Formats: sequence, C-alpha cells, structure tokens
Amino acid sequence: LAKHPDLRRQAMIDLDDVTHTSKPVRVAAFSGREEAPLGIWGTIAEQLGKREQFKDYYSPLAAPGQSAWVELLRGEPLLILLDELPPYFENARSKPIGNSDLSVVTTAALSNLLVAVGKPGLANVCVVISDLKATYEEGSGRINRALENFANEIGRSAMMLEPVGLNTDEIYHILRKRLFAQLPGEADVEAVAQAYAQAVRDAKQMDITSASPEKFAQLIKASYPFHFAIRDLYARFRENPGFQQTRGLIRLMRVVVSRLFEDGGAADRLALIHAHDVDLNDRETKAQVTHINPTLDNAISHDIASHGQAVAEIMDARLGSTDAQDACKLLLVASLASVPDAVLGLSLSEVTSFLCTPGRDLSMLRKDILAELNTRAWYLHANRDGKLYFKNVQNLVAKLKTTAESYHRESSLKELQKFLGKAFAPSLKDCYQDVLVLPPIDEIEITPNRVSLIVCEPSLGGGLHADLLRFYEDLTYPNRILFLSGTHGSLESLL
Repeated sequence: LAKHPDLRRQAMIDLDDVTHTSKPVRVAAFSGREEAPLGIWGTIAEQLGKREQFKDYYSPLAAPGQSAWVELLRGEPLLILLDELPPYFENARSKPIGNSDLSVVTTAALSNLLVAVGKPGLANVCVVISDLKATYEEGSGRINRALENFANEIGRSAMMLEPVGLNTDEIYHILRKRLFAQLPGEADVEAVAQAYAQAVRDAKQMDITSASPEKFAQLIKASYPFHFAIRDLYARFRENPGFQQTRGLIRLMRVVVSRLFEDGGAADRLALIHAHDVDLNDRETKAQVTHINPTLDNAISHDIASHGQAVAEIMDARLGSTDAQDACKLLLVASLASVPDAVLGLSLSEVTSFLCTPGRDLSMLRKDILAELNTRAWYLHANRDGKLYFKNVQNLVAKLKTTAESYHRESSLKELQKFLGKAFAPSLKDCYQDVLVLPPIDEIEITPNRVSLIVCEPSLGGGLHADLLRFYEDLTYPNRILFLSGTHGSLESLL
C-alpha cells in the first residue's frame, strides 16, 4: 500500500477521516528469517540504494549512531518494516564481535535508529516493528533479555498498535464477518439474551451462582452468536508461543463452527456458540486445540474426550447428560495458556454461570458432577484460590490409582496387614494384649495369661471361616481369643 498509491486509494476508500499522500512512499523491509551479512542496518541501506553510505559499519560489524541514521534516512517519506526479530536475535547471539556478540550490537543499532526517527529531520519516517512481548520459544534467558531491552527502548517513543484486541468486542465483529453470511435480527438476539438471563435467575435462586442476569443479557447481545466467555477465555492463550493471535483464533473457530453445522451437529439445538462447544473427538478440532498447548494432550484423552472412554464421557453416559464433558472442556479452554504468570482455571461460580443455558438443570453440577470429577480425573487440579484447571501433571488421584494398580494381591495383603497391625495395636491392653492380622491358622498361639485379637479375612457366607470356627471350638482357652472381621466385598475393594 505504501509503494502503490492506486492500491492505497482502493483500500482506504471508506476511511474518509484519514488523509494520505498520493505519492509512492519509500519502503525498506527486513525479516529476521533472512540472512543479513551486513547487519540489519546494511540491509536497510542497500534497499534504499545507499549501501556505500554505511560502509564503515560492515567490517567489522558496528552499530551506526544517531547522526548516521539521520543522514541515511532523510529525504522522501519512508516506511521501515522490521519483522521476526526474535529468531534473528537468537542467531545473532552466536556471532561474536570483539568482547560481545551481534545481538548486542544489533540492539544498539536499532535503539539508535529509534532515537534518530524521533528527531525533527526524520518526521516523515515511520518504523513498524512486530510484537516482541511473547517470549521466543527457543530463546535462552540472554536472548530474552536482549529483546526486553530493545522492547523497553521502543516503549520510550513508540505507539503500540494491536491489529485486533482479543480481549475486546472487536473479535466478535471479525468472527461474525468471517464465519457467517447472515445472522438473525435484533428481535431474535434479544429473545436469546433474555432466555439466558432467565437461566441465570433460576441458578441464582438455587444459590449456585452470583452472576447478574441483566449483565448476562447485555453481554450476550454484544457477543451474539458467540457466548461472551469466549472473548476472555480465548484471550488468555493469545501470548502462547507459536499461536498467531487473530489468525489462530479464526482457524480454531472456523473448525468449531463448521463442526457444529455439520449433519448431526449441535447447531440446531444451540442458541449460542459457547467456549466449551469444541468436539475434541474430532481430529481436526483436537489438532487445533493441542497446537495451542501440546502439553495437555494426556489430560484430554484421559479426562475429557476419548471416544467414550474418558472420565467425563463415562460419567455423562451414566448420568444421561453432557454436564461433565462441558464442564471439563470449559476448564480446558481456561487452562490453555502456557506463558509464565498466565491466568488459569475457573472458580466453581464461574463454571456454573458459564454453563447456564435455557432449560439446563445445574442443580447437580457442584455437589455431584464437579465433586466426582475431583475424585476421578487425573489431570484436574485446584489452586490456592480454589480455581479448577487442567495441568500436564498427574494429581494425587492418579498417583494413588497408579500405585494401587501396581500392587498384586499378595503385596496388597502385606500392606493391609501393616496398616491394620498399627491401627489395632493395643495401648492400655485392658481388652487384649496381642494382635495378629490375617494370620495362617498354624501361626495362632493362645496362652492362658494373654488375650489375642485375631483380625481375619471375611468369609463369603458371613461369620467366621469354617477352618477358624473349628480352630476355636478345639481351643483349651476359648475365652482368650477375639475375632474381628468385615464383609468380603469391602476386602476385595481394598485389594
């Protein structure tokens, strides 16, 4: 657009309040994915046809100062585009220059460029630099510090331009335009908003949410046909390494929406597209989700969706609902962020309010469904504030289950003997003086001066096992022995 005024006029035809020159604008562009044997400054000078003007800064590579930049860039309007700088800094770190390296020299050169552009002589020069906030996923602490220093330098004189704010209503406008040819009128949207508001009122009467019905309706009218939770939950993972904020979200939502509108999809019974309306049993949908955070793949397959075999799916099959799966998918979306200090998880109140839909009974959600998920899901955790979230680390439930499965019957019996031996060890010894746990009959010795407690395996038919009963009947001192047992089912469940 800068180079070609004709294209510029076509693109800006609807922007009446924006003035622009009808002349071509000089453009110098650099991508960090390309080689730059003369440094970034040499590449810019070469594109401007002034390579020789910077010849003193090529061998060895040295940072041009402020005055050098001013002399190079002065003249006709100029646009400088710098993209993909993090990988360039990573590569530059491996190239020594004197007692330093190319990444340090580049930081100095670009810092001087920004200072120069702020001078009156270069008022018609604009430098555009792509986002430096996200940590370069392959970078070390040193490269990240170099990027941070450069970002701080930029912050002194730059204006931050965010193409699309994922945490603003602007994202709804883009998704509507890109994904739908036509949408219902205002009356239909109002009806949907009021139906959701009523669902929240019903939930408040049951004292399971503190959400405001009026605010609910207002937010839904602004976000329709999407649930308003999408904006805030999806914005949490926008800084994930490798995730292209706007394009990545559009790709994800395109897959989600197309899946909903397929034959047999859920579009006919849904009034809104919710944050949890992701079909994780669909290969393409799951691929989009795991691309955002690959570490949660095990959590998805074990706890959320595995063609009927995951924890939430088994629960829903028994309960005849989708509440467990919806709650888990909602918590998964709230757990996809992978950058340091990211917001993860949802409180019980938030889960309840986000799942409020017309006609849905949420009375069992907290006490039954979420409580059972806490005791069955392997990757579900709770933070200090009580917010639930998924993590790529097995929780205590998983570890206990794995440990229990590693024991065979004999090992389990030995562990049970140790536990019961400690539990029933006599202290005052008023009732009994010795305790034997699950002993073979030939190891039971009864003496006239001591009472023994025998903890024995339950009999299938109830009461004492026949061999123990005969042993008791043949005793010389039957009043020196006590038997303690339980039910056969209880023993088997322990083992």
